[in-house]
Amino acid sequence: MRPWFSYLLTGLLLLFLIQDGCCEEKKILISSDMQIDYAESLFRNKDYDTAIIEYKRFLHFFPESRRLDQVKFNIALCLFEQKKYMEAAEAFNDIILKNPDSPHIGEAYFCQAHAFMNLGNMGYAEIVLQNYLKLAGDTKTKDRIYADLARLHLAKVKAFNPDSLTLAKEYLSKISPSGTHAKEAEKTMDLIQEAKKAPHKNPRAAGFFSIIPGAGFLYCERYQDALVTFLLNTGLMLAAYEAYDKDNTALAGVIGFVETGFYMGNIYGAVSSAHKYNQTGILKVLNRDISLVPKIDPEGKSLAMTLHFDF
Repeated sequence: MRPWFSYLLTGLLLLFLIQDGCCEEKKILISSDMQIDYAESLFRNKDYDTAIIEYKRFLHFFPESRRLDQVKFNIALCLFEQKKYMEAAEAFNDIILKNPDSPHIGEAYFCQAHAFMNLGNMGYAEIVLQNYLKLAGDTKTKDRIYADLARLHLAKVKAFNPDSLTLAKEYLSKISPSGTHAKEAEKTMDLIQEAKKAPHKNPRAAGFFSIIPGAGFLYCERYQDALVTFLLNTGLMLAAYEAYDKDNTALAGVIGFVETGFYMGNIYGAVSSAHKYNQTGILKVLNRDISLVPKIDPEGKSLAMTLHFDF
């Protein structure tokens, strides 16, 4: 073999090795810890869309990791923070059903209940909490459930539920006297008692007074509505009478039919006004110190979540 050919072959071999070495240096190896740390940093920065992508990337590349439960829980939290409450509720439910031994199972119950509360579905929220109450063994967890059930029933005040205050107080009374929420629960029970003493209008009385058009609204302190209702109904009654007096029975019948609708509306409106009056009085008291909006707030540097009750 000629010397120059040997030199050329050696040079090409060295060039190949150098290029291969450079390529090797460009490879980036990401560990499971690096991946989840990056996803958590995105969560802390409230970049929930990207955080979900990175959490799902973790599930794909590290399917055998012992942190799978945490990642699935964090994905559900991202959905909650994005106010995608139905998707969040489904994600938490998936954890509850498929991972009953997960260390996040308790928080999954609370978070799912809060997702339903934010959707306005108090019935499902109560079912979730009652189911967890049957499984809970320690006093601290039960106290949290009782606090959430109390919050749920206080929120029902907005839906004219007459038993809401009583049920809320009943659940608060079950909280352990030595528990974390004991002082706040006692304060809230006092507030509920005060709310029960708020100015009150009897809906039946409002309906009875409405025999005289507008009197029911007057009883509920809706003076403008009372005046308009009185004038409108009185005017239609007089018009119907005048038409009948002039033997125009057809016109009298039409006006009388229209007046019947307005008259019944006068009664229904007065009864509704009494309920709204009572509700407003109660909410004015409760809204002073109680936040009825369920929230999830991160504590510390991790993504472990705690549900706070602003009693």
